[in-house]
Amino acid sequence: MELRHLRVFMAVVNAGTHTRAARALDISQSTVSETLGALERILGVELFRKGAKGPPVLTPSGEILLGYARRMFALSSELVGALADASTRVKATLVVSAVESIGAYVLPSRLSALRARWPAVRVEVLTGSCSEIRERVAAGGSDLGLALEPETGREVGAILAKARLLIVGAPTHPLARRVAAADELWRCDFYMCDAGGNYHQALRRHFEAAGVPAPRMQAMGTIEGVKRGILAGGTALGLLPEHAVEAEMCEGVLVEVRVSPALPRMVLRAVMTPGTRHSPVVADLIDALRGSPQRGLLLTAVAEAGCDQPRARLRSR
Repeated sequence: MELRHLRVFMAVVNAGTHTRAARALDISQSTVSETLGALERILGVELFRKGAKGPPVLTPSGEILLGYARRMFALSSELVGALADASTRVKATLVVSAVESIGAYVLPSRLSALRARWPAVRVEVLTGSCSEIRERVAAGGSDLGLALEPETGREVGAILAKARLLIVGAPTHPLARRVAAADELWRCDFYMCDAGGNYHQALRRHFEAAGVPAPRMQAMGTIEGVKRGILAGGTALGLLPEHAVEAEMCEGVLVEVRVSPALPRMVLRAVMTPGTRHSPVVADLIDALRGSPQRGLLLTAVAEAGCDQPRARLRSR
């Protein structure tokens, strides 16, 4: 029996189906089935039985294996952490799953500092939705998950920092740099990263609270797609986390459209398996991601330099 057998086994338990487990591990569904079959032959027991109207359920033997598998992975992670404590020359691969705004605008500077301390550690960054991130971590496909979720949510994970959601537009937009009411905003098209994530829900709740129909929302695929769509002309607005537009706002390329009441804050959560917490490499990265009590999460080099007055501060450099 090898850890790879147990990794697939735990992925199926956490994901609920072979299909979702295969997606979380980035392997084929047939590989999942073959690995589980091999594990059952090695142990000489049946691990799953078909549910009456749903996903497969664990047999009594499967329940016993699950408890041991979790302990074995926790010990494996603890071992890596103990070795890392003994020497900063430890060679390892750290897989981080993050939402796009964190992976593209936050992690690069943090990982640069991490590599300076742990030069032999190789870091891989995967992006995905919050649910995909949680599935990967649960299945053992990622060591650390970084999810950006509503502050009012009840999801599991240590809160590292808070981040603001901003409505942004081109400097020439009629609502630029002023407080806009919901009945003014609903006439505008809104560009979003995806077709129905946390940002969509936050915006819809804002309009529902005001008793105004939600505006038309268009998915642009990526954060950069949202920015380029806004700047292409017209009266479209975008909804993005502050850390993803700090540079453009400092340069005056994009401006905020303020709303009252303000949009709900988002929180950055660290999602880990119990054993991962023993890794000093992960601990260092998490410490680097913690926000300040005054300004929340300072994410980009622009923010850390203190760009409070966009154009004037930029010129003074």
